[in-house]
Parts: sequence; C-alpha cells; structure tokens
Amino acid sequence: MSELKQITLKNNQGMQVELLNVGARVRSIKFPVNGQPTEMTVAYQNVENYQDDVFYLGATCGRVCNRIANGKFELNGQSYDLPINNGPNCLHGGELNFSYRFWQIEQASLTDTFVKFDLVSEEGDQGFPGQVTSSVIYQLTEQNELKINYLATTTAPTPINMTNHCYFDLGEGSCRELSLQMAASSYLPLDEHCIPTGETRAVEQGEFSFRQPAVIGERIDNAKDEQLVAAGGYDHCLILDNSPMSEAKATLTSHKNNIKLELFTDQPSVQLYSGRYLGGELTGFQGVCLEAQNYPDAINQAHFPNSVLQVGEEYYRNIVFKFSAL
Repeated sequence: MSELKQITLKNNQGMQVELLNVGARVRSIKFPVNGQPTEMTVAYQNVENYQDDVFYLGATCGRVCNRIANGKFELNGQSYDLPINNGPNCLHGGELNFSYRFWQIEQASLTDTFVKFDLVSEEGDQGFPGQVTSSVIYQLTEQNELKINYLATTTAPTPINMTNHCYFDLGEGSCRELSLQMAASSYLPLDEHCIPTGETRAVEQGEFSFRQPAVIGERIDNAKDEQLVAAGGYDHCLILDNSPMSEAKATLTSHKNNIKLELFTDQPSVQLYSGRYLGGELTGFQGVCLEAQNYPDAINQAHFPNSVLQVGEEYYRNIVFKFSAL
C-alpha cells in the first residue's frame, strides 16, 4: 500500500495550501481573514478519510470527470464499457478513478510554492483505451493565486477531461450565503439521470443566470425552474463566455468575511455543484464546487466540444483560483 503524504505550499502573504498525494488533491486552503489564517474549503478533520472519500473533496477527477451516460461510449468503431458508480452512469472516471490513486511526487519540483504530481493510467484502466501519462502541477503565487495545470499524453485515442473538485465556503461553513457571479450565457439541461439532454439553453434572466451576482442559498430556496427543483440545487454545467483566460470566469464572494475568490480557466464550462449530497461528518450545502471542465458526456454527444486525446497530442488545461480581500 502506498504511503499518504502531505505537502504544504506557502507564500509571503499569509496564504497556505495543503496538498495530498492521494488524488493529487487540495486538502486545505487557508487565507487571512482579519489577520487570522482561515480555511476556505470543506475539509475532513482526519487526513485518512481522503483515501476512500466519496465526495471528492479537493480531488483531481479523471480520466473523465463528471458523468458518462450508461458507462458506455464508442470510439473508432470500438465499444467500451466503464464501471457504473453513479446511478446508471460512470462518474469521474469509474470506481478507481484518479481521485483514489496515489500520485508520484516529482521531488525535483517540490518547493515552498510549487509541486508536480505524476500518474500512469495503464491501458484498459477502468475500461478506457490507451495508457495515459498525466501530471498535475500546483503553484502558489505572491498574488494569492493557486495555479493548477493538467497535462496528459496517451498511447491510443481516449477521452480525457480533468478538473479540480474543491468545495468552497470562504470561511463561512456553508455556501448558502455566498454570492456568485459567472460569465456564462447558457447551460446544459439534464435528464432524469443527470446526463445533458443535448440541448443548450440560454440562461436569460432565469435562475441559471449569474451574469449579475446572486446569493446561492436564496436561489435554491426560491427555486421555480424545474431543472433546479429536480436537482435540489445546482449540479449543472454552465457554458462560459469565450473570453481570454486573463478575464475571471466566475467570482465567489463572502461579504461576511470580506473575501473574494476568482476563477480563471481555459476550459469551456464549469460544473456548478452546490453540495446537496454532502453527508457523514459533512452537511449538505456546506460548500460549492466550481469545476472547470469540458462538457459532461461529450464522448457520447458529437456536437459537444471534442474530448478525445489523440496519440502525439498533449492535453493541457489550466485553472486558477485567486483569493483577495474586499
């Protein structure tokens, strides 16, 4: 059995990020509130809980994050069957997906502000074709940015879609009072199994519009949209504006703690999940996920952005979480 290891990144602004090699995940992000280091994410008290964490707290999800309908897809005339671990679907890459693996720590890159995790996913892993070599790089800057870079190559064509699954509460212990703004003008409606129907629906002025800041809990409590009511909150993919990565795609704000979190990404969409199903020592809506990624089930929906990595190509995606005081 591999050994659980913790790595801590620090900057000179009082920000601190704790990482774990299991799932190449973020265990903790602390940022000063009134001069006191304050936890910004939902975290387990016992570090051992991350080895069988069913909620993916802070994890790297892959090979393919989110859901693949019926755990099946076809690629180049071949059919593939994946583990079913979420209703009738394959979620986050299967039962033994990337979040449960012990990633190698690249010692040459291990500094107070920078670390690289590596993982080899063998041919046939969880039913996927090709051997995939992947890396996740974390860098903490003096501008209070946590930069996350995802890289992957493959020996055979295979779908790839990687993301981070942090639940943010910005020190409030819940996401309900947090205000969210997002540069997204449309979203993907879901069927009864939480799979996109294939339709792209404009947010207009409805309950999926975050063009102007909205309080998450108020939206959920007053929900009338059938999609929001059926899900008991948000667990939907919002399609981001095609703007430069230098422009924030989402802004999450705690007015109680005077903290702002900005999301920057080159991914085309964000899975907004308001944490309804958190349980055990955790509670529903304790944190909100802003999972920058490709569209869910893209391997089965030809009009969605391509998710297949070809031999000789490199998968390269970026997420930046930037914290600041209001």
